[in-house]
Amino acid sequence: MYNPITETINPREAVLFSCGGVNEVARQFAEMLTYCKRKNLHVVDVFFETSGIKSYEKDCMNKLLDYLKHNKTKQAVVFHSRKTYLKHIDISKLLPFMQSGQIELRFAKDNVII
Repeated sequence: MYNPITETINPREAVLFSCGGVNEVARQFAEMLTYCKRKNLHVVDVFFETSGIKSYEKDCMNKLLDYLKHNKTKQAVVFHSRKTYLKHIDISKLLPFMQSGQIELRFAKDNVII
């Protein structure tokens, strides 16, 4: 059986995700970029929302999900920390991508990979 995900794996690519206030997002991205450089990950896209309104945060998450649906290469999705991930993400939406092996979640501040 042909599996396009395993055929096009590039585990060195990463997308960054953050939601929060302007200063918080800027600080988080700086730390995530440092993490990616240290781990030799090439950042191919960035998803962020600087509004505190939850509907906008959901829009940001929907953009990330659309990206993942259309991209068949394996991606590292980098979050600042598990705390910010749990605060802003509906985990069930990322589960199919994790189960299929399309993505791995990385938490820069915690230095954890799922």
